[in-house]
Amino acid sequence: MKILCIGQTAYDLNFPVSHSIQKNRKYMIQDLIQCPGGPASNAAFLLAKWKADTSLIARVGNDPLGQMILSKIQEEGISTESIYVDPKVSTSVSCVIANTSNGERTVFNAPLEETPFDPVWPKTDPDLILVDGRETKAAIEALHRYPHAISIMDAGSYRPWTKPVGSLVDYFVCSEDLSRSYTNKEIKLDEPETLKQIFFKLHEITSHTIVITIGKRGVIYEENGILHHIPAYPAQTIDTTGAGDIFHGAFTYFLGKKLSLSNAIQMASLTASISTETIGALPSIPSLETVQKKKSEIKI
Repeated sequence: MKILCIGQTAYDLNFPVSHSIQKNRKYMIQDLIQCPGGPASNAAFLLAKWKADTSLIARVGNDPLGQMILSKIQEEGISTESIYVDPKVSTSVSCVIANTSNGERTVFNAPLEETPFDPVWPKTDPDLILVDGRETKAAIEALHRYPHAISIMDAGSYRPWTKPVGSLVDYFVCSEDLSRSYTNKEIKLDEPETLKQIFFKLHEITSHTIVITIGKRGVIYEENGILHHIPAYPAQTIDTTGAGDIFHGAFTYFLGKKLSLSNAIQMASLTASISTETIGALPSIPSLETVQKKKSEIKI
């Protein structure tokens, strides 16, 4: 199974706290966690950890943080030849404040400027493509270049690239935040007519399959015109950082393993729930064996 991920990579600084942050206070963080992050990058790390043949098209600056990201990518078995080292930018940085008492997190991201570049394409055609909308030119080119690949979009929030990229993918997997901002409607599971209106509106973006992640309430999706809800799996949540990225990576993996849509969503949701029990995105990626063991325990 060959998978191509395209999009953002960043360097994450994770600050765990056990209470709400108050203004005009200084907080000492003893257990700062530093690691690469970013939606496409986190998904690629999961896929490589699960032994999928993974390529990543992304951009870093020609600086120490960029070099640390490249080193980690190589260490995890992902080829670095498709990573563009841009001498004109500084590597993107994310500051993540995670409240371990309730699992909520706040992310401050300083994105780098994206200018077109000629990607180094995989030597063999991918079976699946996962894009997050960043590096838009490369994403659109890949979706046209590999029309037979199963394609998935991680759509975290509505951006200028959402429609141009989202219209091309087979699976448009978006967050509740994107759904809310685009449709101006709240997702209420006990209001089926409102849910139908939300999916109808989102079909302005894509005519293909739509999946919406709704945090601790789980996932809703549409298949053959019918709406379905899969509840989230219970977890001792301390940090949700990267859970969405991990969901998308696992969803891509299980689609590649020919699971049905519902089973792929169930397994991806289980993987994401496990990840919330660990601080940070990259450190929280569970092994495939851990996910399979948990699956057998709860009998999915």
